[in-house]
Amino acid sequence: MIKDIKQRRIVFFDLDGTLHKQDIFSSFIFYLILRHPLNILLLIMSLPIVGLGLIITGFTSRWPVSLLLWSITFCRDEKSLLHLEQEFTAKFKSHIKIFPVVQKKLINYLINQNTEVWIITGSPQSLVEQIYRDYSFFKRINLIASKMERKWGGRILKMRCIGYEKVIQLEKRIGIPLKLYSGYSDNKKDDHLLFFCQHRWRVTSSGTLKKLK
Repeated sequence: MIKDIKQRRIVFFDLDGTLHKQDIFSSFIFYLILRHPLNILLLIMSLPIVGLGLIITGFTSRWPVSLLLWSITFCRDEKSLLHLEQEFTAKFKSHIKIFPVVQKKLINYLINQNTEVWIITGSPQSLVEQIYRDYSFFKRINLIASKMERKWGGRILKMRCIGYEKVIQLEKRIGIPLKLYSGYSDNKKDDHLLFFCQHRWRVTSSGTLKKLK
């Protein structure tokens, strides 16, 4: 048993810009703005606070983006928001641009029984699950994603899984210290997590892989 644990490889993949080209959460935000034009005034009023919050607390902080989400979902009942989620994810799936080289890497890792694959993303879990549920590999991976919840008459981000928060969330699940076999990401914000990887890969905008030192 001890030998099996020592040999077990843990691999991390980012999602947006890594397994596919588009960004799920930003696309969802724009979709909500188009569908909720009456919320634009509240959004405009919130933008200075959102911008200032990101500058002061950092671009990976949760509450400024949470305020942005709240401003465009305020006074919208949850049933209609769930319906918009379904519409959005169906549309996103029809236009998604998969990076085949990266996806093949992920599937090859899953073939090995001693390898554990984690997809860790800043996009909300409910959206990711609806978009990827029909992919055969999705049921075999472990997912950590941002979480939305209903609060104050709209939606907020309960947890924003970006930057160092990815390290914190993975540590909660597999323990400390982190020791990962390989990591794949397009974003330098994931360097916190890539630091713990034996092999580090940067995904380019065209979906190719570049080995990092």
